[in-house]
Amino acid sequence: MSGEFRILLVCTANICRSAMAEVIAKAMLRSAAFPVATESAGVRAMTGHPMAPHAISALGKLGLDGRAHRARPLDLGLVRSANLLLTMEAGHAAVAIGLDPEAARKTFTLPEFAGLAAGAGHRRYRSDTAERARAIVESAAERRERRRALEVYDPYGGPPEGYDACVKTLGGALSHALGALLGPR
Repeated sequence: MSGEFRILLVCTANICRSAMAEVIAKAMLRSAAFPVATESAGVRAMTGHPMAPHAISALGKLGLDGRAHRARPLDLGLVRSANLLLTMEAGHAAVAIGLDPEAARKTFTLPEFAGLAAGAGHRRYRSDTAERARAIVESAAERRERRRALEVYDPYGGPPEGYDACVKTLGGALSHALGALLGPR
């Protein structure tokens, strides 16, 4: 199986964490050797709501632009079309799995997946293919432990510094996760 690999990032309202993660991931994936589609959604998103102003500002400090983002709610179609769902909290993962129980093997919190993907045995998979990315997701699902997954702190409603810290957390976790999916460069 080859072709496009689809990543869905999920948070609560899709105006902060998952929205920032989508912009960061798209920037990191510009030079991917195979097509990777990255989208985001929220478990309680209000359709069309713009990204939070402090989130736009935090991304701007990295030279990234989140002004075009518009929130959208998580739905069954998005869950089913994704090869990998990366949520910000365990509760978000539970909502996605509630929509489609078959999504359990491809749904992780972002920090959880970043850690699991890093130990996926990179040498077993051919680099730079969607096939490799799918195998990494499957390997992570097999090695997952049944304990509370790490989560990404929600800065919404807090000071700008909280958004800056969140962007740093997202960037680090996405770097590990996407690096494992894409393979050595």
